[in-house]
Amino acid sequence: MKSFGALFLIVITGLTTSWYSLLVVTADKLGPGNLNSSVSFAGEDIVVHADEGLAARGKDVYLEMGCALCHTQQVRRPGYGGDLDREWGSRQAVPRDYLLQKNVILGNKRQGPDLSNVGARHDATWLYVHLFRPGINSEVTTMPDYSFLFEKKELDITPSSNALQLAGNDTIEEGYEIVPTKDAEALVAYLQSLNLDYDLPESRRVR
Repeated sequence: MKSFGALFLIVITGLTTSWYSLLVVTADKLGPGNLNSSVSFAGEDIVVHADEGLAARGKDVYLEMGCALCHTQQVRRPGYGGDLDREWGSRQAVPRDYLLQKNVILGNKRQGPDLSNVGARHDATWLYVHLFRPGINSEVTTMPDYSFLFEKKELDITPSSNALQLAGNDTIEEGYEIVPTKDAEALVAYLQSLNLDYDLPESRRVR
């Protein structure tokens, strides 16, 4: 009985130590107060960034505007759709791409194109115009106008640096300009942050 009691004590002590290491120590290292804005891995020159600054606010606008209802953020691997052929990305998305995101927005419906790499495809000027009036950039689109994210203001002596450059039938009356609101600026900052401009070993293995 004594040997059984000693064995039982050893087992309990081992389990307690293991659970403490797993839950307490790991939580202390990875808790919210210790998360960095980027992470790299030993032996790799790869850095995955977190949402921060204006882009973090833009992520909230993205959700508020319902963008996730029509767009995904997950470039699929070859053989599971034509995402790469459509040039929505140069590689498939993998779990590490989302490592530091507070809220991962994968989406499950594609009324519009995948946006996980939209920041590499379009600059801010294009994105502003597309949000204001999608038909300018895309002849065939089901995307609604988000013109309420912009302001029509009287033109000063010097035009605003971020005023939309509109032409033809889309120009506005003389003496006025269209400028993005703070929400539009944040949303575009977030869209530009969606850029898989780095390669990862786990994405290369399945090409």
